[in-house]
Amino acid sequence: MKNFFKLAVITVLMVGLSAGLYSNGLNLNSNGSKAIAMGGAFVGLADDYSAVFWNPAGLTQMTETNLALFGTDIIPAASYKFSPYGIDTEAKTEHHVSGGLGFFTPLSDKIVVGIYGYVPSGLGVTWEGNDLLPLWPAGPYEWSTLVGIIAVSPAIAVKFSDQFSVGAALNFSYGLAKVDKPGLGQYTMDLDGTAIGATFGVMFKPSDKFSIGLTYKTPLKATLKGDAGMAGAPLYLLPATDEAELEITWPMWIGAGIAIKPTEKLTITADAQYTNWEKMDTFPVTFSNPGWIGAFQNDAEILLYWEDKIQIRFGAEYKVSEKLALRGGYYYDPGPGPKSTLNILLPELTFNWITLGFGYKSEKITLDVGVEYGMGQDLTAAPADIVYGMPGTIGMNIIVPNVALTIRL
Repeated sequence: MKNFFKLAVITVLMVGLSAGLYSNGLNLNSNGSKAIAMGGAFVGLADDYSAVFWNPAGLTQMTETNLALFGTDIIPAASYKFSPYGIDTEAKTEHHVSGGLGFFTPLSDKIVVGIYGYVPSGLGVTWEGNDLLPLWPAGPYEWSTLVGIIAVSPAIAVKFSDQFSVGAALNFSYGLAKVDKPGLGQYTMDLDGTAIGATFGVMFKPSDKFSIGLTYKTPLKATLKGDAGMAGAPLYLLPATDEAELEITWPMWIGAGIAIKPTEKLTITADAQYTNWEKMDTFPVTFSNPGWIGAFQNDAEILLYWEDKIQIRFGAEYKVSEKLALRGGYYYDPGPGPKSTLNILLPELTFNWITLGFGYKSEKITLDVGVEYGMGQDLTAAPADIVYGMPGTIGMNIIVPNVALTIRL
């Protein structure tokens, strides 16, 4: 019973982690085609609409009213092997399309305001139940997750001098999480909720060739509510569904970055981005029905044993001409979870990411195109390693094409 609650609750956590706080596995720490193409090393540069996400202080670099549209398609390819049970399967191929829409305008030569609506996460994973019958022979069961976040972030940035700017954004987020997996029969959970957080940024530009950025994202508190269903609950003379609730605080995030322009055509960036994952340890699910509380609530508490992690990112842009720029980058994305909490619904893997892209700028329109490819390091857990999870080997690669259009009005 603990295992199915473990997987269900972790799936719900995926929603919050993606809400600007970035988990590993299926969720991505990326926004904006230019930033993505430069490896997400953008805290010290932040010179387009995605500054709301990376460093709001960078919005002061906008000198015209801008309308920005961003679209991306997250395509994960996951595998799971557990040789003692003869399991060697792959997740179904899925496309998780999301995007963003923003409007920004200078109020003066020192103040820029705007609003950006975007989807920090819109993805999931589905496994073929027949392939997992050796683990759950009473099936086949559905094994899937679907998560999403819609965030709306009004922002303001103020330039105190040519060298120093500050910015802030409020992040109003709506999240949803759905899970299907075996429990006492087929188990389902469908939760959603809202949360409010904030992002603060500063940018220091001692010269036109060098800038430093620092960003802080507050912890995000939310209560996710909805319904849980368990087909076998009537065997205990309980209703097959009940109301479920999860209260959670997601950890803070701090990013620091630099941007260097050794020549007029070349820009080089580097970031270090820290997430306080250690705060995510125990999470109980609560129910409203006394029977559900008595039968399942103690088993609903889970331990993640996650650890604080730092992403290291590098990027570069080379301007071939006044209109065309080529971009590339790399980042190291360490997984926060140990093998003791390994499971197939939230693969907590370490990734190495390669990014490429280009930008084309005309008088009124900028087109940015990028792609990132994440190479996950297989994570293997023996049965003796598992505390709250599933033994076996999980692997994953992810490809993420994206495109953005910025219109100067």
